Amino acid sequence: MSTHETSLQGKAALVTGALTGIGRATSVSLAEMGAMVLATGRDHETGAEFERDQIALGRKLRFFEMDVTNSDQVAQAIGVAEEGFGRLDAIVNNAAICITGKRLEDLSDAEWNATLDINLGGVFRVCRAGLPALRRAGGGSLVNIASVHAVATAKGHADYAASKGAVLALSRQLALDYAVDRIRVNALIVGSVDTRMSRVAFEIAGGPEALGLSFDLGAVPRIGRPEEVAAVVAFLISDASSYITGSGLVADGGMLARLL
Repeated sequence: MSTHETSLQGKAALVTGALTGIGRATSVSLAEMGAMVLATGRDHETGAEFERDQIALGRKLRFFEMDVTNSDQVAQAIGVAEEGFGRLDAIVNNAAICITGKRLEDLSDAEWNATLDINLGGVFRVCRAGLPALRRAGGGSLVNIASVHAVATAKGHADYAASKGAVLALSRQLALDYAVDRIRVNALIVGSVDTRMSRVAFEIAGGPEALGLSFDLGAVPRIGRPEEVAAVVAFLISDASSYITGSGLVADGGMLARLL
């Protein structure tokens, strides 16, 4: 694998849910590797600070306040990326929520709808607005962050599992429709990662040990770091992954090896 294949120099990317966890680590990683990044999220103050910090480090990262449930804001973000960077080569759909510990009959309509509207509807809206931009750039890479819950789930995750299973299926379908436009679409099936969302789930479950998880690098399965997932996203955006599309690529620290 050559340095040229893995370089992101000159590529422009948009990342959703970019202010915390995997999204933040991904935005930083892509910018470190030379990409121009539009990091999006709902917290303007945190986003503005993130942009200032990255620019001070010499990185080409901008923040745009965006809610993935708002079609107008999504369209504006795509426009800002194209206008500011001159092109859009990659999109990372990361924004998501997880309401843990509830069985289906205990979920309210509002909770169910919120999960599906953000986790799946957000991917739909960003893809709908962003695919034409990728086409205008001559092709590109679209990475949708899925979860092991799309394949082998756990108790109390009805809404989350449904949404992530749909993200995996949608990614595969889009890969077929948009291959003609030289657009690759992949889902990244992620295991437990040390993020704010995961820590809430750990607390509800009685800690990572109760789930059979460990931070030990020698353990299988183990809890990942956001930076480890970001590295896989960068690979899927780079030309080194040019033969990979329509896949559910697994980065889970061995979780599915134990569950399946």
